[in-house]
Amino acid sequence: IRVVMITGDYLKTAIAIARNVNILQPQDDEATAAVDCASLRPDGDYLPDQAMDALTASVRVFARAKPEDKLAIVKSLQRQGAVTAMTGDGVND
Repeated sequence: IRVVMITGDYLKTAIAIARNVNILQPQDDEATAAVDCASLRPDGDYLPDQAMDALTASVRVFARAKPEDKLAIVKSLQRQGAVTAMTGDGVND
């Protein structure tokens, strides 16, 4: 089981929470294991599928996510053969 956190929180807040609940491990490099979702859509459009899949294959924490980002991330994980489930605390989840 691989847990991925997708949150609307700012990156530093997301990293702190992910470390606290062990989504991010002490050996994880924050620069590659946690990203701002703006990196999913650098020019306004989402990355091509292959680039998106490469990113979602290794990132554990996605911060500043919009509802559309969450869907794009889940679809990417599913393309890679992952069985996905999502839970949330708001109407945009």
